[in-house]
Amino acid sequence: MRLSTDRLIIRSFTRDDIRDYAAIVGDPRVTRYLSNSVPHTLEESSAYIEKILNDEKESGVVRYAVTLKESSELIGFCGFKQIGESVDFGWRYGFSHWGRGYGTEAAIAVLEYGIKVLKLTNIFSVAMAENIASVKIIQKLGYQEHELVDFEGKTIVKYFNLRANRRHEQCRKRKDDSRGSV
Repeated sequence: MRLSTDRLIIRSFTRDDIRDYAAIVGDPRVTRYLSNSVPHTLEESSAYIEKILNDEKESGVVRYAVTLKESSELIGFCGFKQIGESVDFGWRYGFSHWGRGYGTEAAIAVLEYGIKVLKLTNIFSVAMAENIASVKIIQKLGYQEHELVDFEGKTIVKYFNLRANRRHEQCRKRKDDSRGSV
């Protein structure tokens, strides 16, 4: 997979990305908004990238590498993770790249790809309530707050993408209607 925006190239991960990704998620400033808040090791990062590579072969529903167009530097990821019948849409970026609009720029492009090309429905995003930057991206994408969840003493806000979920409900209704007409 490969997408291009004004400043970014969004592409499939490769094994060559493991060390750069490990540097990003080895930073406690980056992982503080994750569920366990613990920086990841090189081994954990390698296993994560390997899982992404395998999942991409199987379904194409994965997190994608986000790189700067001008330098090809890996700055993070943006993409999808299948969780049951739902799809989590999320991102993670290196601390030195926060506050520059890269998250929103990538999220807009990847979400469009997911809806139009991958035909994903039932898409949600989660963010800790105090992760204001991620909440702003989620809101810019047209998500609506769905529920507050207490997770290990932290408040997590779960948001649903209205456009993708309307299509999900339409597809579900068509399936239910077709079952009733047999």
